[in-house]
Amino acid sequence: MGWKSPCAALFMGLTITPVATPGDLEGRSGPLAWRATDVQQNVASVDGKRHARHEFALTVKNTGAQALTLESYGAAITYFGLPLSEMTGTLQTTVPPGSESRLSFATLLACLDDAAACRFAEGPSWRIVVAGRAAGDAFTAPIEVTLPVDGASPIVRRESVRVTRPTSSPDPTRVAATFKANIILVPVSINGQDLTMVFDTGAQASVLSSDAARRLGIAVPADAPVLPLMGVGPAVRGPLVLLPPLRVGDYVVEHLTGVVTSLEFPFVVDGFLGANFIEAFRVSIDYRAKELRLEAR
Repeated sequence: MGWKSPCAALFMGLTITPVATPGDLEGRSGPLAWRATDVQQNVASVDGKRHARHEFALTVKNTGAQALTLESYGAAITYFGLPLSEMTGTLQTTVPPGSESRLSFATLLACLDDAAACRFAEGPSWRIVVAGRAAGDAFTAPIEVTLPVDGASPIVRRESVRVTRPTSSPDPTRVAATFKANIILVPVSINGQDLTMVFDTGAQASVLSSDAARRLGIAVPADAPVLPLMGVGPAVRGPLVLLPPLRVGDYVVEHLTGVVTSLEFPFVVDGFLGANFIEAFRVSIDYRAKELRLEAR
């Protein structure tokens, strides 16, 4: 079973609002100096549904002594610690020494309720890799930037998921998982309470049931960002929260984002361990031996 977010769309666009804190939105990578400007968040309608549109302009400058050619780019977006979307494009633009080239990017996040304010409390993070040739040699210039929601707002930076192993058993990578009809059930401990969660390689995000969140005393802020999720069943929507540390086997996982929502499943589970949990590990699954192993990256 997989839960995925259909909320993100990516396309080119122009913006007009100046950035309030340019020192956080500029840098150098390879033969390029770069800066992010014109950051804003607006409301857009797509297929009759309201979306928050985050957009910005990326200007790159040739810092070398010879002309260079920008050939392509790839972009990956994360929001609230979750991967949302990826895209690639061609450029074929020649940039003389000291000159600049400008790209414009935007992403859409669906709003939960048309009656509520269609606005999110923080901006997305982007990783953009520009590829080209300079003096006959190929280069790639990775650019990573976390944006504010607009030019008058501060940048919200999130901690990366962290995995520690405070204790070690004789077989530290083996997790005491249960295999039930090819579904992997993992024992998890949060705030000292035992939970059962599905190890879901098809889920974009980790999910916690509303009932489990109440039992654990996890409060959902009124202004928590909300993303829609699609699974095998009907689409569901839920707010994003920062989960308390999770104990899985010998590992403790911190700074993990979870979606809190009601779950419909063939049997009772407390949630799903999705991609933002799984990508912190090297995973080995042996269905015949009914064995799950996790090794922290």
